[in-house]
Amino acid sequence: MKGRRRTNPPPSKTPLAGWKLWRFRLLALAIPLVILIAAEAALRLAGYGYATAFLLPSVHMGHPTFVQNNQFGARFFGARRARAPHPISILRDKPPEVVRIFVFGESAAYGDPQPRMGLPRVLQAMLSLRRPGVKFEVVNAAMTAINSHVIVPIACDCAKANGDIWVIYMGNNEVVGPFGAGTVFGPQSPPVALVRASLALKTTRLGQWMDSLRATWHKAPEENEDWGGMMMFLDQQIRANDPRMAAVYRNFSRNLSDIIRAGHESGAGIVVSTVAVNLKDCAPFASEHRAGLTESDKAKWEQLHQAGVAAENSGNFSEAGARFREAARIDATVAELLFHLGRCELALGKQAEAYTCFADARDFDTLRFRCDGRLNELIRQSAVYREGDHIRLADSERALAAASPDGLPGGELFYEHVHPTFKGNYLLARTIAEQIEKLLPPRAAPTSSSWPTESECARRLGRTNRDLAAAVGEIMARLTEPPFTMQLNHDEQMRHVAALAQGPMDTIAQALKVEADALSADPDDALLRQQASVLKEEAGDLAGAAAEAERAVDLLPSDAEAWSQLGIVRARQEKYEDAAAAFRRAFELNKQDVWPLQNLASALVKLDRKDEATRQFRRALEIQPRFGLAWLGLGQVLESEGQKDQAAACFERGLTNRIHHGSELATLARFCQGRGWFQAASTNFADAITLDPSDARLRFDAGQNLAALGRHREAAARYAEAARLSPDWGQAHFQCGREFGLGDEPAEAAREFREASRLLPDLIEPRLDLGIALAKEGQAADALKEFETVAQRSPTNAVAQHYIELLRAKRAAP
Repeated sequence: MKGRRRTNPPPSKTPLAGWKLWRFRLLALAIPLVILIAAEAALRLAGYGYATAFLLPSVHMGHPTFVQNNQFGARFFGARRARAPHPISILRDKPPEVVRIFVFGESAAYGDPQPRMGLPRVLQAMLSLRRPGVKFEVVNAAMTAINSHVIVPIACDCAKANGDIWVIYMGNNEVVGPFGAGTVFGPQSPPVALVRASLALKTTRLGQWMDSLRATWHKAPEENEDWGGMMMFLDQQIRANDPRMAAVYRNFSRNLSDIIRAGHESGAGIVVSTVAVNLKDCAPFASEHRAGLTESDKAKWEQLHQAGVAAENSGNFSEAGARFREAARIDATVAELLFHLGRCELALGKQAEAYTCFADARDFDTLRFRCDGRLNELIRQSAVYREGDHIRLADSERALAAASPDGLPGGELFYEHVHPTFKGNYLLARTIAEQIEKLLPPRAAPTSSSWPTESECARRLGRTNRDLAAAVGEIMARLTEPPFTMQLNHDEQMRHVAALAQGPMDTIAQALKVEADALSADPDDALLRQQASVLKEEAGDLAGAAAEAERAVDLLPSDAEAWSQLGIVRARQEKYEDAAAAFRRAFELNKQDVWPLQNLASALVKLDRKDEATRQFRRALEIQPRFGLAWLGLGQVLESEGQKDQAAACFERGLTNRIHHGSELATLARFCQGRGWFQAASTNFADAITLDPSDARLRFDAGQNLAALGRHREAAARYAEAARLSPDWGQAHFQCGREFGLGDEPAEAAREFREASRLLPDLIEPRLDLGIALAKEGQAADALKEFETVAQRSPTNAVAQHYIELLRAKRAAP
């Protein structure tokens, strides 16, 4: 009613009511946050997850240090595929007299295939030789398979480590590495902000737990779970004009800028380097036609392309070039066509045109494993007019081109697509060192106006042709698999790389002398100590090898390979408990390396702890199901326990899951040989020799296996190869002579027995067999002299006496 007062007015919004509402809202937010914090704390208390920093605090000989985190890569690749950093142990408080240099990048910067002879090591040798009054400490902060998205957190973490100079050499993996347009490691080309948010989440244990759940739900097939090398990317072809490439370039530029900023803010001088790749001798891995090409145009293009290839193969480069250019007018985006045209232009002496074609072939390659021209331009732009900020450009792409025949980097400087030979690393280090020197404090001047030579740097690092042979073996293993087998010049590459290690090997004594000289210049070099251990072990000096290995782990306790080497030496000394402890430590340091587990299991077998050995073999196979040698070891244990059927199944897995690497195939071959499976052994020996063309012992064992098969001429050829690679190996000459003899080739047999007699003067058998070969060859007088020499040294030798009587009777006969 009109004018009547309301008896129950609505409650007014007092300050107290507003506070209650906000308190409710805060509580609603706080409860999930508390739950998340509690879950994070619980996971950490339970020991779940892994540290995500690149450098971890440690203590060495009472001094606070930083060491590498071997689990750092798990955030980017997953635990099964994670790559490990190079071993690091540096003082947290850098001494003032030390110049600390960090090298950031991917596998080329890391030093693959032989980090001990890679860019950071050559750089340290070069600077130390040029300025002996300065203590240089070059830290290898590069990793294989990573890209700029991974290098950003590495660099930010290294900013706390007091680096004086940062070297940035990256760009090869921008497309295929984590978050690239052609990656297999998660999302492709997301925005940088999303990348960094996801990586930040994985620094928490809760984020790691969620990531493990995702990996469980989306479990990959067994054959794709572990690291598969470049083969993993065969289905990730990306054209140059793919829209995702814009994001690749944008992300790279942002990441590079942030890395430079982190270094600059830490007080370090920065050297940014362009990236050199193999242009002339690395054919494209894959090619695709441009979108929208009609079928008739494609057929015409193919006709012209085939005509060009035929003309090129017949040596008619002018005609071939004409046909290729006609095809290019239809579609000039096919990388293989551009590579063919580049070879023709080069053969016709048109170097500038050839360079353009080879560079275009690189840029249009749809399997993008090489830094392209656009990325190198972004690198150059990052350092333009920034000398005042202590930021300098090392244009390695142009420097290595200038140092190459015809201005085209090729097989002279690279093993394959991007990994430099020692000469390539020397030139790369020299280019970068020239810029580093402009950033150094003036407290110690160079000893001369010239830079140390390549051979001087090699001596400083203890490099011999045995190191070259090891690198060649690693590269040959890669070249036998896709995508290398897909390249049009694959056979040429195989021949070229194999030829690098065809010369005679240094003897063990020569290699030990080189290593000793290097150690006299730097006795605290852990990697030199480790290599000295390997050489002394091979020479049979097990006590010396153990001492060197122990010194190596003392100097660099975070080096899993050094611990493995110590274990190998202890096992050879039959100190199996000590060996097992060393192998356990090696595995603790790198939980994705199956070799320490394999060796640990073998040591446990020797200790008759077969149950524990079985667990370690199975543990290795959980990590790498295709690790054939673990299947063989497991089979042997099961066989010894009477489990014949299970053992046979393991042997079958071992023989079919071959790791295409020289040393693994050699082990497999020797296993088959020891069980009398000579045909299977022969196949594995042949494959191992292809991958490791400089191993004399491998050829010798292959010869023994062929001899067991009755293939005497082939056996003689293997023994002859062993003798060529190791000319002072008398036993190789002796066995070669015997196989020539069994093959009814007495002249060749006599030649080998004569050399064996010279090298093995205390052994009667070579001289006796020489006499027999000479007798078969009709050289009775020379044969008689040999038998009489044998009889003088061994009067009771019935064979010598028989031939003496026979030859004297023939000589006395009318």
